[in-house]
Amino acid sequence: MTGVARGKGPLVLNSLQAGPGELAAGAPENLKRRLLNARDRISRSRQTVRSVLALISGNVATSILAALGGLLAARFLGPQETGSFRVFTIPLTYLIFLHLGTWDGLWRQIPFYLGKEMPEEVDRLASAAGAFNLCVSVVVSGGFLCLAACRAARHDLPGVFGWLSQALFCWGVFYGGYLSSTFRTLRHFVALARIQVAQALCAFALVFSLPLLGFYGLCARLALPSLLAVSLYHRHRPLGVRYRFDWPTLGALIRVGLPFSFWGNLYTSVWAATESALVLSLGGVKSLGLFAVAAVMRSALNSLPAAIWQVVTPRVVTAFARDGSVRNANARTLWVTAGLTGCMVLVACAGSLLLKAVVPCCIPKYVAGIAVMQVCLWFPVVEASFLPINTLFAAGRPWLYGRGVIAGVVVFPVASYLLLPVLGGGLAVAVGSLLGRAARTAAAYLDLASLARSEQ
Repeated sequence: MTGVARGKGPLVLNSLQAGPGELAAGAPENLKRRLLNARDRISRSRQTVRSVLALISGNVATSILAALGGLLAARFLGPQETGSFRVFTIPLTYLIFLHLGTWDGLWRQIPFYLGKEMPEEVDRLASAAGAFNLCVSVVVSGGFLCLAACRAARHDLPGVFGWLSQALFCWGVFYGGYLSSTFRTLRHFVALARIQVAQALCAFALVFSLPLLGFYGLCARLALPSLLAVSLYHRHRPLGVRYRFDWPTLGALIRVGLPFSFWGNLYTSVWAATESALVLSLGGVKSLGLFAVAAVMRSALNSLPAAIWQVVTPRVVTAFARDGSVRNANARTLWVTAGLTGCMVLVACAGSLLLKAVVPCCIPKYVAGIAVMQVCLWFPVVEASFLPINTLFAAGRPWLYGRGVIAGVVVFPVASYLLLPVLGGGLAVAVGSLLGRAARTAAAYLDLASLARSEQ
């Protein structure tokens, strides 16, 4: 052992200090390869750190702007007006499933085929998915325009602008959702973060139109930032392919993405729409307005776990494509999850104390919603702890991915129903939703542990 160290030590030292020409001339081939691999690993690590920092800083800026914008909007408008606008957003939230898993398919297949070094497959998938999502945007937008025309025939001006805002916003949902799904490599995350900050700045600037425009200002604040983001996504899209319907390729993408999309939409968009629908039916428009402000705070804090998720997921999928190991994929997220979850717990504890002092001073119209806001602060904790579950996504096991969702879907309404007599409508729905998400995460951890044991 000592003789080996003495024999190779000077050679390694001299090779590291030598110039490129000397290294090529004197160093053994395997040593050169090791040094080049080490340099590549350092370069990739630095790129990863830059991407993570860019997304984190962008999402922190977005979170701050969203929180301040929500605070100002709540100060300018009361719960009744906020709830009236929120009613128009429920149908589109249910319709998000119309992308049929093309986003989820791109989320998995782009890094997967990059790991397999098959870029031509990436281009074919992006072309077919782009054509499909453009078509969906046109159809859904046309449906909302028809609803706006019906309200115009009844001389219902708020109804016209409410549905018109959805007709414009759906372009950000479908075509924007497709474009953002193509930002899957590390070098594109910086551009993604900048676009998200630009969208947040636009939404924040439009807050100051609310004292003058009221309900119509809320419509503009939803639609215009979405259109800005779509235009920027399209301008900086990483895959500049021509869109065309390639039915075999589209069918293959849907077969991969639809199972994950079904469970993912059930857990996100359908879940959120059901929250709003339950609060509206149990507590009325004013209760929905109180819940909407709490949901804005929840969304702002969720942006940090979402940033980490965006960076980690494609790396886990690419690593799984190379070695097929669930245990190695889990190892990539373990310490990140622990640190992020701990940070979000501290934020939730501190935020619960601050709300009691801030809300009565800054948005006194929403004092009745403090308890709901405090519950919503704990949702990002669950989202942070959910990070390792992207290994199930990488493994291409939709049933394992979805079994936990079933547990959450069962716990959510049952807990809300049981808590309704004790807590009241809005608060019971918030607590029931939090318990459902916690149950979904716990069930997914059990499936992940079982998958790792079976591999061993």
